[in-house]
Amino acid sequence: MLQIDLTFAAVFILIWILVIILTRVFFQPYLKVRSRRRQILEENEQATKKTLQRYEEQLQQVEESLKEARQESQVIKERIISEALNERAKLVQEIQTEVRGQVASAREELNRQTESLKIELEKKVEDLARMLEEKILH
Repeated sequence: MLQIDLTFAAVFILIWILVIILTRVFFQPYLKVRSRRRQILEENEQATKKTLQRYEEQLQQVEESLKEARQESQVIKERIISEALNERAKLVQEIQTEVRGQVASAREELNRQTESLKIELEKKVEDLARMLEEKILH
């Protein structure tokens, strides 16, 4: 059978002293460092998640701003095109009115010239007729 003597008790006490010393000197600081490291990693992970969430929110805001800017630019572009088409229509109308006026003036002038030439031609015909009549009669 196993006998318990003083050496066993001394070894038992020495082992417990060693466990206590190792726990306080080695295991507790190691566990504190490990716990602190785990805490820092969790904090970093939470900070990363928050930063990523803020980034996504800001990205969404930027995308919405870009979408609004595109829509606004499209509205402005359509308004400018509409104004340009209206201005073009006005210019075409003015040019047509001016051309019609010029055509009317040209017709009037042509009619006056035609009338003038008719009168002149009638005078010449009368003069020629008199000259022929005089030559025939003489």
